[in-house]
Amino acid sequence: MLDDHSSLPASVRLTKWADTLPTFAAETVTDADLTQPYIYADLPATPDQAGVARTRITEWAAKIGLSGVLVQDMVLASDEAMSNAIEHAYAAVSGTITLFAACSAVGDQARIVVGDRGVWQPPTADPGFRGRGLAMMEKLAAVFRLSHTTSGTTVLLGWPMPA
Repeated sequence: MLDDHSSLPASVRLTKWADTLPTFAAETVTDADLTQPYIYADLPATPDQAGVARTRITEWAAKIGLSGVLVQDMVLASDEAMSNAIEHAYAAVSGTITLFAACSAVGDQARIVVGDRGVWQPPTADPGFRGRGLAMMEKLAAVFRLSHTTSGTTVLLGWPMPA
């Protein structure tokens, strides 16, 4: 278990956080098997934290028995979600990004939720050499959901667990 929150039991903190999420992400959090390794961490929205998140996701994936290209896809897709939140969500103010990764209760899915409490920045009409992150996440993950509201942006990424 990787859990950076210390004042309340993990199940209580997760329930409180899930209550703030769009339904699709809240269901992912409440359906998670917390008896298996998982990640639940609030990280500062700073560039150095993308590397921290990549390391944690790689370690988590190994603990749940994943390897190879699947882990690379998970790390790249979640890195895109983290990088978008770091770069765009807080426009010159500090903030945090919540990272959650866990297996579903029935063990058939590995899911990652990345959420911020910043302000959505719509993609530009001509991003030039940039602006491909959402399309990359969609291609790399079997499940890709995105929600942006006045209270932040939430990305859900999911992959079937190998048999």
